[in-house]
Amino acid sequence: MPIRFSPHAFRSVILMTVASVQPMVHAQQAARPPIRTMTHYKLKADRMGDMAAAIKEYNGILKKALWDKSYTIWRSATGPGELVRVDYHEKWAELDTPLIREPKLKEYQTDITRIARRINDSFESSIRVIDIVNQEISLPRPAEPPKMVMVWTAHVKDGKMQDAMALEKNDYVPALKSAGFKSYIFSRARFGAPSNEIHASVGLEKWADLDQPNPVRKAMGDEKYHAFSEKMGAVLDDYRYEIYRYDPELSYIAAK
Repeated sequence: MPIRFSPHAFRSVILMTVASVQPMVHAQQAARPPIRTMTHYKLKADRMGDMAAAIKEYNGILKKALWDKSYTIWRSATGPGELVRVDYHEKWAELDTPLIREPKLKEYQTDITRIARRINDSFESSIRVIDIVNQEISLPRPAEPPKMVMVWTAHVKDGKMQDAMALEKNDYVPALKSAGFKSYIFSRARFGAPSNEIHASVGLEKWADLDQPNPVRKAMGDEKYHAFSEKMGAVLDDYRYEIYRYDPELSYIAAK
């Protein structure tokens, strides 16, 4: 799958495995919920094990309570060492009620409070970013999460957001579909980050996927691909990449 990587070719590296940040536990593809929260935890070096143990205990409670909302945990493979929790929401109202006050979890409140304290003592700082997933630009989510995910973060120049969106919708996503890709997440920050910040997420199974040639360039053709890269580069102030590994042991996938 193409990603924005080289300063000389805006999207020149290919991830051959098609996947996304949010998994499903049934095979049928579906549109993603429109609201995504990403909480980044910078861990204390001597508390990583305790953090993992607390999360597993927390997930055990969710399983006992038959909690019906999934979340995934990702470990950074580049950049600062951190864990990232990713949740999806259908409505803003889902953010109104803290988990400890959910009726389904009433009998577990004491344990949840104790576990939350352990988790809070295990990280130095946290940042929560809430995105709006652009459904017109994104592709359906796949049945399974990837082993790794590359997240592209960019900042769009003032007054150029519509241009960036149009390039994604009219040029890039059609090329993805033509090349046979099934999943791609494009979102814009709403809270916790600058409003000109956009994210694109693609998955891979291994680092070796980055050695593959670029099917999107083939789908576009060299001339159109070069023109697209020039136009997109002209509307951005900056961009960067981070890679994260999926942690299935710490993630909670609700039973269906």
